[in-house]
Amino acid sequence: MKLLKTIGAVYFLLFCSAFAFAQVTTNGSGGGKWSVGSTWAGGHVPAGSETITVLSTDSLIIDEAANITGKLINQSTHTVSTFDSSQVHFAAGSTYEHAVDGGDIPKATWDSGSTCLITGVVGSSPSNGNQNFYNVEWNCPNQTSNLNLGWKGNTIGGNIRVDSSGLARWQMCAPKSPDGTTPDTARVTINGNVTISGGAFASNGTSNSLTVVLITQKGNIIATGGNFGVSRGSGPDVVWKLGGDFQISNTTIQNSGGTTKANALIFTGNTTHTFALNNVTFSGGLTVVIDGGSALEMGTSQIPVDNTGSFIVNATATMATGDPTGVNVVQCTGERGGAYKGNHFDTAANYIFNGTAAQVTGTQMPATVNDLTIDNAAGVALSQATTINGVLHLKAGEFDNTTPFTLGPNGSISYEGGSLKVTAVKQIDSPIPHQFFVDQNFPNPFNPSTSIQFGVPARSFVTVKVFNLLGQEAATLFSGVKNPGTYTVNFNAAELNSGVYFYRVQAGNSVETKRMILLK
Repeated sequence: MKLLKTIGAVYFLLFCSAFAFAQVTTNGSGGGKWSVGSTWAGGHVPAGSETITVLSTDSLIIDEAANITGKLINQSTHTVSTFDSSQVHFAAGSTYEHAVDGGDIPKATWDSGSTCLITGVVGSSPSNGNQNFYNVEWNCPNQTSNLNLGWKGNTIGGNIRVDSSGLARWQMCAPKSPDGTTPDTARVTINGNVTISGGAFASNGTSNSLTVVLITQKGNIIATGGNFGVSRGSGPDVVWKLGGDFQISNTTIQNSGGTTKANALIFTGNTTHTFALNNVTFSGGLTVVIDGGSALEMGTSQIPVDNTGSFIVNATATMATGDPTGVNVVQCTGERGGAYKGNHFDTAANYIFNGTAAQVTGTQMPATVNDLTIDNAAGVALSQATTINGVLHLKAGEFDNTTPFTLGPNGSISYEGGSLKVTAVKQIDSPIPHQFFVDQNFPNPFNPSTSIQFGVPARSFVTVKVFNLLGQEAATLFSGVKNPGTYTVNFNAAELNSGVYFYRVQAGNSVETKRMILLK
């Protein structure tokens, strides 16, 4: 009796273990069919919650609805095929692991929280790689060839992680002209973060000069090792619009676009981005653009001279630095960037100095600025005579204005805890126009920011609005009371499509409308 009890206990434990760690494999005699139980080891169709392994010599056909909540491991060099991607769902928390060189990724719907994990490629990309995955992870230590998944018009709903690419690199796409004369554009949207701990990762790899790569990413780029390239192709113009932070350490930043091709990392959105570089090597040029409305918090990070790219601060953008040399932290040569070639610090931009050691503003800060913020208890010294057309925010420390500044017609000083060394400040009187006027916006055409100047001869309620070709309101740039004077408003159209727009300025009973062109 005691022996029977012991045997029963063992069977019970084995049953519980099998239940807890259920695994299903194809049967080794040709493969598996999701609707036929006899083709699976164990004689039943998997429920999807198990760890399911397709053996290296087998194939899998999915011909009915399959909801995979566990893990599907593909070791097959043959095929994992589905007749209808809507039938197969990788649910939240599930993982598909592609553990083979070449082969097929099953066509599927990738739910929020699912992961496509690539571990087995060596010299051949899997087919069906151009899907709208959620999370994508690439960890291929035996990889020997540069590979891509052919993304074009795809949206990655979650995050991308790169741990290893062996002796080669992984690129999201490699567009090419379909007939050798027609331009081609590859667009990729990433809703989450890109994290690189090792390997080489880039947006693309193509030498085709007729191609354009546009990456829109809402999350952060974080690299702690390996190689990151905004562009590794010598042919295309590449624009990577980043909505999050850029934090790179112990990493090589590499680009191959030459001097005539855009390889721009553009910080977008009305938000503050962290820009942090630590032990970074530049190979080729990284072009950094702070778009209008965005702020880049650089801390003490520097853009060294061995970066041959460009650094651009657009109108209404904000550059914040804590480095003692101020804006002079930007030492890149400006040789690369294509349409974004050349360093530029806009006179309608904002500049913030928020270090912990004494700072100077730096001679690279333009002689005219919009807002200027002094937020350093150790003090900041003005490097050259400057006109401030916006607000001088004195938040902390002394602003040494022995080298003088001048307040523009609409300039002002806001005392918020800081102080001036020289209290006498010159201000330019606002010119009062004899009649209402509206100038043509400049620049025009523009991308994505432009300025509109107008004048009001008497105190008036003023509105400045933008409309599309259908007469629909696209933006309100100002609504409020203006005293007599000449004013400038800035318009950032980063969220609008290319096309013709109209801006209308109304002051009391006076109205004027003008046409402008947005070219992206």
